[in-house]
Amino acid sequence: MVSAPPTSETALRLSRSYPAPREEVFRAWTDPKALERWFAPDPEFVTRVPILELRAGGRYRIEMSKGGATHVAVGRYQEVRSPEKLVFTWVWESDPDRGTEDTIVTVEFRDRGRSTEVVLTHERFPNAAVRDDHGKGWTGCLEMLATYLTERSAR
Repeated sequence: MVSAPPTSETALRLSRSYPAPREEVFRAWTDPKALERWFAPDPEFVTRVPILELRAGGRYRIEMSKGGATHVAVGRYQEVRSPEKLVFTWVWESDPDRGTEDTIVTVEFRDRGRSTEVVLTHERFPNAAVRDDHGKGWTGCLEMLATYLTERSAR
């Protein structure tokens, strides 16, 4: 279950639990090949991760393509604490209508015994409409992550 109460007009908080060890869920967020398998709002997207420098100050670039359009998110990691937490900047290189200033994403991985709770907080949106648009995208990504982890555990 994904919960998505906005914390303010400029912040979004989502939470979802996965029946997988915390290290595995963290790896899904930090391995470029894993990200390419699930990081998109729906399965019709093709995702490429040509840059992922997993360290504080390291860059990333995520390219999501669908129907001839490519959406590119870029940023820098501010904190990498395996397997507990990721903090990174986020801006749409390809879509200035969604904001041109860096926003901040914090992903916490909470060990819940046989499962892992992921708490995603995305802050500094320019307005509620952009926040809500990102809420839909992140909800889709978290659903895709669930599918990825389920398929991975079935192997």
